[in-house]
Amino acid sequence: MAIWSCFFLVYIIGYYLIITQPILGEKLLVPPHFQVVNVSSLHPEPHCQSSSTSGQTIRSQKLEIVARYGPCFPNPKTPTSESSQLRNWDQVRVRSINKKHKAQRVPFDNEVNSDHGYYTVKIGLGTPRQDFYLMVDTGSKSTWVHCKSCTKGCKSDKPLFDPSKSSTYTNNTATCNGPFSVRYVDKSSISGTWGCDTLTGDDHDLGAIMNFRFGCGQEIDGDFGDASGVFGLGKGESSVTSQIGSAMKMFSYYIPPRSDLKGNLYFGNEARENSNTCSNQFTPLVKDDSVNYYVDLVGISVAGKKLNVSSTIFTSRGTIIDSGTVITRLPQMVYSALRNAFRQSMLTYTLLDEDDELLDTCYSLEGIEQFLLPEIKFHFGQGSTIDVTLTYQGKIWTPPDNKRSIMCLAFASTKGVTIIGNVQQRGFNVIYDLEGQRIGFGTKCA
Repeated sequence: MAIWSCFFLVYIIGYYLIITQPILGEKLLVPPHFQVVNVSSLHPEPHCQSSSTSGQTIRSQKLEIVARYGPCFPNPKTPTSESSQLRNWDQVRVRSINKKHKAQRVPFDNEVNSDHGYYTVKIGLGTPRQDFYLMVDTGSKSTWVHCKSCTKGCKSDKPLFDPSKSSTYTNNTATCNGPFSVRYVDKSSISGTWGCDTLTGDDHDLGAIMNFRFGCGQEIDGDFGDASGVFGLGKGESSVTSQIGSAMKMFSYYIPPRSDLKGNLYFGNEARENSNTCSNQFTPLVKDDSVNYYVDLVGISVAGKKLNVSSTIFTSRGTIIDSGTVITRLPQMVYSALRNAFRQSMLTYTLLDEDDELLDTCYSLEGIEQFLLPEIKFHFGQGSTIDVTLTYQGKIWTPPDNKRSIMCLAFASTKGVTIIGNVQQRGFNVIYDLEGQRIGFGTKCA
């Protein structure tokens, strides 16, 4: 009997290897709830490309999103040990979100660590306009830039806003004056004064916003990287969304699938019109007084099978959707179930035995042209549930300096709040309908 059991096991494994590992040049046979991924599609080109996958065109009220560490960013850093550095920064941001989450019922002035954000937009301030790349952050309630009057911590090679060169700058009205300061949980900080000026978008595509309130940074303590400040899209009276008028209570962004492609950020009517060309799924925003946007994530499926985890595990601490966090964080029980199901679906590939604090499910793709990746779905909503299927770029992380052809599951465990990071948002037109109090995930945009 034992012999027949062993024979049957060998037969099953052999059959699985045959259908999932084709002879060179042949096509993979694709089981249900799997997709074929070309390894070459994971590697960004060394030069910036137009993102043909977004299906979106340049109109008014639009900004281009670029990765800070890709070829579309001016003078991008060369990735050396960048993969581990980015993951370390991501850990810092997640810790700061959880500290803020725990303290949201008491006075708390600290903000999330935006200095480690991954995506930027180019904006103009003043007349004539002075250009800056700011980090896109749905976890920050204010926008700020480094200013010419900076007396501490400003880098000489970073653009500085000069109020004296703008004919439309003011800091002597009721809302456009007074001290400005932001303290981050890692003890970095920026302080200066509030001011107001005209905000315009990249290449003038964003219609001018007059008397836009922003912080003029003069004393900086900490390393805020190579960006010139923060573009605050969170909730709060000084956020971008609170200043663009009642007719524009909607914004949407498309995060590109790779760092050599550009995404975009729309506001108001353009966000609405652009989103109307997509196939959208909406889930309600959870009402909350914090700066972040909360949704009800109630379940996850891998390869067509829902994880055997109670929805209360997801909802007990809530779920934040965040533009600045890179890797999605899940409760430990949920992550363990997800990891086990993913590994079970990837048995024919080489699981690496690497000691990584954050990413513990990585595979070698050496010598492989194509591989099969299991479908992963997010289930949102307590009543009317929607099922959002992640893109293949939204399931995996490949290091920017990926010389070893490594692919990792882009999820990690947390003891704090669940956070949907920007990797899982790749390839979606993510819609923030603030008037309708809902979040949308759009695909197949025209």
